[in-house]
Amino acid sequence: MMQAKLWAWVLRNLPGLALVAMLAGVVWFVGDAFNDRARLRGELAAVQSDLAAAQATLEQAEETARIHRDHLSRAAKEARAWVALSNDLQQMEGRDAPLSPLLSATADRLFRAGQ
Repeated sequence: MMQAKLWAWVLRNLPGLALVAMLAGVVWFVGDAFNDRARLRGELAAVQSDLAAAQATLEQAEETARIHRDHLSRAAKEARAWVALSNDLQQMEGRDAPLSPLLSATADRLFRAGQ
């Protein structure tokens, strides 16, 4: 008898119970959406921080590469200058007379320092 009354009450209030269940589902869905939004904001902040660190590292690497290229350019110019000096000295020596002892000693010191 008690079960029959319970079933009668459930059937009589079924539309209201369904409405309450739907409202509970909507509340749960909206709350879950807010939690997702908060979690995504936190992830976005972390990713933005990582991106800023990566950009700073990239800028530092670009500056290092620029300095390295400048150094290589200066070294290449210096090497070309040494080749030109060497050629000039070798051409001088092959002319009318050999180099003077002072110029010969200076050229030897220059060649040893450049190598």
